[in-house]
Amino acid sequence: MNKQGIGKQISRFQKPLILLVVMVIMTILQPKVFPTWNNMLSILYAISIYGVMICGMIFTVLLGGIDLSVGPVAALSGAVAVVVMNSMGKTSGAALIGILLGLLAGICVGMVNGMIISGFSVPAFLITLSAQNIVNGLAQITTGNNTIAAMEPKLFTVIGSGRVFGIPIPIFIMAGMMLITYIVLNKTVFGQYVYAVGGNGDASELSGISKKKITVVCYIISSFTAAMAGIVLASMNQQAIAKAASGYENDVLTAIVVGGTSLMGGEGSIQGALFGAMLVGLLNNGMRLMGVPSTYHTLVKGVIIICAVAVDVYSKNKGNGLQRSWFNRKREVKA
Repeated sequence: MNKQGIGKQISRFQKPLILLVVMVIMTILQPKVFPTWNNMLSILYAISIYGVMICGMIFTVLLGGIDLSVGPVAALSGAVAVVVMNSMGKTSGAALIGILLGLLAGICVGMVNGMIISGFSVPAFLITLSAQNIVNGLAQITTGNNTIAAMEPKLFTVIGSGRVFGIPIPIFIMAGMMLITYIVLNKTVFGQYVYAVGGNGDASELSGISKKKITVVCYIISSFTAAMAGIVLASMNQQAIAKAASGYENDVLTAIVVGGTSLMGGEGSIQGALFGAMLVGLLNNGMRLMGVPSTYHTLVKGVIIICAVAVDVYSKNKGNGLQRSWFNRKREVKA
């Protein structure tokens, strides 16, 4: 195989290779702790909440938009589920009703966001940032700005603390949502429409695709997955609080962008977003195991993430013929 062929293969498997390199480094630094089965489960468990959120928010980013309200939506939905469940007697039936109403609350927020963004052509950043504050206020009102316990019934608590074949249920939920998202984006007409609208909204309208409908549905999906994540988080913590999932939108967006999804829309994949989530999870876990002070975590993650994004973008541009190598540029200057 020639150098060009080897380069294409490396580019094709670049993301798994980056994860492998990080894992090898962590294994060398922490050989007795990092490569264990329990630690791998711990990493997946830690990223499961924003992993579920990624499955919805990626739809809005593929449109060229963004959803900054996913954190507060998660808090509100978890609060609604717990408050309803507790007020109805903490039975299994009450838990089901609470979960359904929590999901409905998320859907309503997404519908409002999507209708305003598509109907009035207002920047998604502005609307979802405003929604972030509004929904946070609603979460505080719902909880009375207090911590509300949710230690029963078992039907609710098992969502976050239960295990199947020794694997935490939240990991299965994340994997299931990732699979569904992959199928929707790659195997359905709706997924093709999402990429088309994100790539060129005006052209998609001329092709008969309703940009407004696609936008509304994408924001509903984003808020629905955020609501689901919030309910799982409330079950994990066995409590509801208005500040739950605070700042999660940053980790979600980081994972999506690091995974290669363009903020301009029309380009990206759920596989790439999963890579981003895993990279962030590995970095968090590795620094914790090495005893790196928490004050340095954001600094280290920021530097490594910038390097990962730079390498990914450089490789894509080089593969498309848009990026010349340093050696070629130097040779051209000498000439």
